Amino acid sequence: MTRRICLTNKKLRGKKRRLRALEAWSKSFLDYFPEQITEDKRYWNIKIPVDIRLVQGKYTDQITQAQCAQYLINATYQIYQAKPSNLKHFRVTCVICLPDMFTSEICIYTSEEYFKYQTEAWDREPEKLDTTLNRSLSKEWELILPQGFCEKGVLRNNFDLEDKEYFVERWYFGEVG
Repeated sequence: MTRRICLTNKKLRGKKRRLRALEAWSKSFLDYFPEQITEDKRYWNIKIPVDIRLVQGKYTDQITQAQCAQYLINATYQIYQAKPSNLKHFRVTCVICLPDMFTSEICIYTSEEYFKYQTEAWDREPEKLDTTLNRSLSKEWELILPQGFCEKGVLRNNFDLEDKEYFVERWYFGEVG
């Protein structure tokens, strides 16, 4: 499967076929753990392999986004189950980004410090990152979390090139507890 950025505003065709392909992609991780991961790198990642119009823009909907999120969680769980016992300190997660779901990915963190940097509250100019409270994306979207998986939501306010503030939600699923 490939990722595809589309520069047209046309409606995406073949949504059911694309969702079946994403489901097959998630199942392809059965008994798979990436061998190229080393402890000197802070993390390993793989982006969700979809056309951008499937997960964001005016032609997508929450049901489609939820299906894609579930397949991303399922793929993450396959990797989690295949994790070698000598790498228990690695964290297997996926992150679902909203509203820019095209940037969602599976992440394996080899550095606990880097994982905390990404997921815990901190202040930095010009950004401020806070853990979101009183919400659960898995409940809102009726996502099924496999046994041993937890959820953690983080809200980040950023500024674009014109100094306009915007907010990004990053929902982590997996070994985040």
